[in-house]
Formats: sequence, C-alpha cells, structure tokens
Amino acid sequence: MCGPRLGGIALLLPLLMAALLLAACTTTRPWGGGTTAVRPEARLPRADPGYVQWLERQSMLGAAPLLAGQVSGTERIWSNSAQSKNRSLLLTAAPNWLEIDPSTVGASGSVFAALGGTLPALLRQLGIGGLYVSPTGERGDIWQEAPRVGTADNVTALHFDKTVGNDDDFARLQEHLEAAHIQLGGDLPPAATGLGPDFILQARHAPRFDGLYAMISVPRALWGELPSVPGEWDCLPLRPEAVSVLQARGLLPPTLLRQKLAWAEPGGWAATGEVRGTDGQIRRWVYRFADDPQRPVLLWQDPSGQARRIFSAAIIRHTGLQGQALAGLRLEALFGLDVPAPAGEGGAASLSDRLTPGYGALAAAAREVHRYGGWAVQADALPPSLLAPVLRMGVDFSRDGLTAPAAEYALLSGDAAPLARLLRQAQEDGLDQSRLARGLHGWQGVDWRLLRDLPDGERLVREAQRLSGLDGEELRLWTTPASLAARTLGLDEAAALRPENAESLRRATLALLACRAGLPGPLFISLKELTGALDVPRSVSRDILPSRGMVPLPGAAAGGGPVAPAPLAFGPLREQLADQDSFLLLTARLLLARQAAGLARGKLVSVQQAGGCLALCSTLPEGGCWLTVVNFSGQEREFSVQLPAEGDLLDIFSGQSLAAGRRLSLHLAARQSRHLVMDTHAASSAP
Repeated sequence: MCGPRLGGIALLLPLLMAALLLAACTTTRPWGGGTTAVRPEARLPRADPGYVQWLERQSMLGAAPLLAGQVSGTERIWSNSAQSKNRSLLLTAAPNWLEIDPSTVGASGSVFAALGGTLPALLRQLGIGGLYVSPTGERGDIWQEAPRVGTADNVTALHFDKTVGNDDDFARLQEHLEAAHIQLGGDLPPAATGLGPDFILQARHAPRFDGLYAMISVPRALWGELPSVPGEWDCLPLRPEAVSVLQARGLLPPTLLRQKLAWAEPGGWAATGEVRGTDGQIRRWVYRFADDPQRPVLLWQDPSGQARRIFSAAIIRHTGLQGQALAGLRLEALFGLDVPAPAGEGGAASLSDRLTPGYGALAAAAREVHRYGGWAVQADALPPSLLAPVLRMGVDFSRDGLTAPAAEYALLSGDAAPLARLLRQAQEDGLDQSRLARGLHGWQGVDWRLLRDLPDGERLVREAQRLSGLDGEELRLWTTPASLAARTLGLDEAAALRPENAESLRRATLALLACRAGLPGPLFISLKELTGALDVPRSVSRDILPSRGMVPLPGAAAGGGPVAPAPLAFGPLREQLADQDSFLLLTARLLLARQAAGLARGKLVSVQQAGGCLALCSTLPEGGCWLTVVNFSGQEREFSVQLPAEGDLLDIFSGQSLAAGRRLSLHLAARQSRHLVMDTHAASSAP
C-alpha cells in the first residue's frame, strides 16, 4: 500500500511546486524585485514569460489596442471637430469646479461611491457645476517595496486605482452627477509616470515596449560609473561625474534644451539595477526622470510612437468612452526634452523649438480631446510668459500661473505690486483671462519659480523663500490655503484652531481666494480650501507632504487611509452649512453670484493698485461689471477705485447696495476682500 501512495505523492510534487511558484507570483507585490519571496524568473535564464504576459495586461501600452479598437473604423472618429473652440459652452455650464484628490479623501469604501452620495446635490446648492477628480489611475506605489507618498503623480495604469473605485462605481457616480447637471473632469496620465508595468517591461526588453521611455542601455564596461543598488528597481540618480562620463561616451546628450528653462520641474538621469531581460540578457539602464527617480519620463519623439499611443488610449477612455467634459494634460516633463541645434544654424530658435517636443505634444493631445467632444486644460504650472503661446497651440484652458503665486506672495508680504504688474502685462499682451483655470491643483502648495518672469523675479523669489521659511534650495512651499493664511497671521496650528482667531483666518483665506474668484475663467476650489484644512504636522508623519492630510467627504462614513487626517480650521462641510458666516457659505455666495453674472466669460478691463490694495474690474457678457477689491496689508486702508460706469453696486458678502459714481471710495479691514457687481441679474443669487 505504501508504494502506490508514495508514487502518487511523487507525481504531485511538480504540480505542488508549480502552484507555489504561481502563488508567489500573484500574491506578493509584483514589482519584479526587492521582495522576500523567490521570484519565478530568478530560477530561469530569462524573465518568466507568464509573468511578462501578466505585466503586459496591467500596462498602459497593453491596454491601448483594445481602447483604440473601440474607435478605429467607427463613426466616433467623425463625431466632433479637432478644431472645436466652443469654450463658452463649458464656461456657462460649469464656471465653478470642486477639485478632489482621491488619495486625500477620508471615506470608507470606494471614493467614487462616496462622491455619488449627497455631494452632487450639495454642489449644485453651492453654485458648483463641475467635479474634477484627479488622479484616478492606478498609482505606482504598489510596484515599490517602500513607496514614497508624494504628489500622487506616479500613475502607472489607465484603469482606476482600487481605492478610487471601479468602472461600475464610476458609472453610478456619473448618473448622480448628470441628474444634478454637474460636469466631470480630471487629469490624464502625466508624461512623467510612475515606475510600473510599462517601465518594467521596457527594462526587461519585452517585445513592443522599446522606445516607450527615455531609456538607454549602458554597456557592462561602464557599470562601475553607475550607483550601486541592491535590487533591479532600487533606482538612484546618477552622480554628476557619472553623467559626464556617459556624455563623453555619447550615451547621454551633452545638453538638453530643458536645462535652460529656469521654471522647469527639476529632473535628471537615474539608473536601474541589474535587470534580467526576456532574452536572458542582464542589462542596466539609465533613464530620464522628473522630480524623483520613481517618475520616469515617456519619450514622445521616439519613431515607434509608443508614448503617443498611450496618450491616445487615455484620451479615448477619458473623453470618448467615459464622457468626461474636461481633460487635464500634464506634459511639462516633455518641454525641452531635446538637444539644441548646433550654434549658428538658422538664427535664434523659436519658442516652439525651445519647448519641443512638449509644445507639439500638447497641441496634438488637445486636438484629440476635441475630436471626442471634450475640452482640454493644460494642467502643469507654467510661467506667465508661456500662457499666451500655449493657449495659441489649441488647448482650451491653461492652469493659472499668472495670479498664482503672485497672490500668495501678496498675502505673505502685504505687497500687491508684483501681482498688479503681472496682470497689467497680461493685458498689454492681449491674454484672454477667461482661458485661465484659476486654482487648478493650487491646494497642493506654491511654486515660487513662477515669480522669475518679473524683472526683479530673483529678488522676489528670495524674499518669498524667506517669508515661507524655505532654504535656498527649496522653491516650492507645500502647504494648504488655510495654512498659508495662518502663516501670514503668525498663527501656529493650535492658534489657528482657536475660536478667537476664526474670523481673521477666514478673512485672510478669503483674500487669497479673491484674486481667483474675482477674475474671468473657470474657478477651481478644493475640498481642503472649503474645510480650512491645515498642514499635517511633521511630528505626525515625515513621509507625506504637509498639504496632503486626509479630509472627510460630506455624508460619507469616515475611513482609514495612507495619510494622517488634516486639522480642519473651518470644519467639515455639513457643520458649516448651519452657520451663515462660515467660510463655506461665504464662498457659496461668491460662487452663486459668479455663476449668475457670467464672470467666467467676462473680460478684465482695469487693474488698480496702491500699496497693499488691489482692485480688479471685469466687464460681464450681458452688461455691467464685476469689481474685486483686496487689502493684502495687515492694516486698515481707504482705497479709491475708478469705475467704468455709474450705477448701483451689490456687495456680494453683505448683500447691501451701494450707489456709486465713476469713483468709489472703500474702507477695508486688514486682509479683507470685497466683491461688488453692477448687474441686477446677480443680485438674486445669494443663498
């Protein structure tokens, strides 16, 4: 009896071993390295074919053919014009947007399910016509053994992240939003993705994945120049000496156009560990990254067109199939990612040449968004001098790099002159203010690099760093609007939460909001701004950015998450609804009046400034004007403003009517903002 039994067990052993190997592949993190489990391909002379095929199914490029197949050869390709410019339609339907970052939302279960609860009806009540949810794609954290929680830009897949929800959750959310006449929008995957399946497959030399990222194989003789790393995907940046050696060998370009762009996001070259390929060869790669080695840059100009296929597939899914009205394009990492022309050839390079290939990529992506019936917004932080050229390329809107960070500087310093100079220069250049997306992604922090566009920009940057408490190397202040206002008032977290400081904090935060809400263009306001979310203290966690604390959704059960809860100076939205003087309801009065007056489609006609005071006057599409006046200083001020016409003015916050001639004198408290509209239609909009 023992013999047959032992024989059966012997026959089963290979099957059991195969099952254990398969379980190791599917139940451990599939980053391809750095795990304590034995990887299947470690026992093979080449990367495991089954594992590679599984990676291809998870990849963005792997999903592209299926998505393209839903458009190719169908009538969808002819549904809309690639040259569509009907921006006023979206500005009328959704002049005000709520921006949600799912990774900082506190809700049990799927974020999409929580958003579809009581939020749509509340948005309409507050005068908000659009919901911008981003990022929603699967993040690269699952592919790293020790992920770094940063700005959540490390998207690695076209499908939704499991914490955000699935396709069914999204469809239900869309139904709720459509019933409330709320538009949807969000970012497409950025040009600097996360380190995920597509990157891993190219590094493993998988067929069809060559040319996807700006990645170069380094000869073994030069591996000694690369940083020593323990695992395949423990990627580290190259030392300057190593970059010089690889440049001398012709592997890396001696210079890039990008290096001359003072405002460009920092980046460089990084190296992988020793990666076993599908052909059995072991290689080490150097690749271009943006901001962090875990964010490799796609190679738009590669003749294979692989990167373009990913963007096309993302647009088909986001705009064509999901029907999202607004698509955010994050292509800044491609700007200047090319070698300069030899000296003396063809004279001075044009702007489009200096920004190649990103300039053309932005135009091509915008045309494709239009082809499927959507609108495109350039969602990266670009300096003011680039806004008009970028808008001429065909995108509908661009993230506002004009009033931000100059308004943040005005609040911190009490000096409104730099902001006034930028706005006047934009007027002289003929910039259409209605095409600037006010506040998009602004809740994350302030990028002081954009101040360099001013004649005395370097001085202003240094002063902004001093006021922010940054050292000479840091140019971005990661903070929330309420924390920036608290910093201006000299309040720490404990003081910012005290009731006796509530009014001054609310007033300063409204002053920061005023320069966005009081100008034409689509306005974006975040859940963090509405709740007065403060920075997460460094004592709580040093692994996340201060502005990335978790905020609860209205009506949703609280849930855990990867980040700490943010202290709320103004309180959850539901609590604020019971207080007519709450930040939420004061903002709602402003949003409803903005919607009724059509300010998003207006035209800025005058910028007046004296010391810390600023007045912005815009004409409205149906007649009348909108006047926004802000005192950024810490003292009371009398400010006299010239008006374009005589008439009665409605004060949006107080509801009082003021009779005014061609000149109006206003008394302003410290850091107070006032919005006055000469338009009877807006007078009936207060909640």
